[in-house]
Amino acid sequence: MRDALETCEKREEHLQRKVDNEITAAKKFSAANKKREAIQCLKRKKMYEQQIANLDGQKNNLTAQMLALEQMNVTREVLEAQKVAATNMKKMTTEIGGTEGVERLQEDIEDTMADASEIQETMSRAMDVPGVDGMDDDDLLAELEGLEQDELSAELSKVELGAPTAMPAAPTSQPLPSAPTSAVTAEEEDELAALERSMAM
Repeated sequence: MRDALETCEKREEHLQRKVDNEITAAKKFSAANKKREAIQCLKRKKMYEQQIANLDGQKNNLTAQMLALEQMNVTREVLEAQKVAATNMKKMTTEIGGTEGVERLQEDIEDTMADASEIQETMSRAMDVPGVDGMDDDDLLAELEGLEQDELSAELSKVELGAPTAMPAAPTSQPLPSAPTSAVTAEEEDELAALERSMAM
């Protein structure tokens, strides 16, 4: 179409030169008082101008068609790109299982996150110790008081054994034998304390 348009333009230039030539010839014939020849020149000029007008319309049609074809080419390229994109999108949609596949995947992710949270909560919870968990706090307090009472009784026993009370003098002129200076065993110390208690009665 560009070649045809170029041909029309060359033809139009050629006809325009003929028009100019006919005008020049008509002026010469008119100056020479050759009216008939001058009129023939003007008639040919009119035919050339008519052909130029026809060529102008043809050029306009060719230009419009060229623009339409260029637009069609662009449209075709856009459609081809859209077809490729649609095919790829359809393929990817099939690979991920479509809308239902995405929904299932989302549900699986949510379930997995919930399981992970529950596992973390379970792992951080205090473990039950057999024999300890489930006991009443009141029982434990009572046991603690018993331990404290036993400790207090043991302290009192140590005080009694370490500092015995003084015994009154016996009503006799004979002095009591002095206590042996050797080390006293725990058993002998218990016997001595029992003897002193019986004498005090």
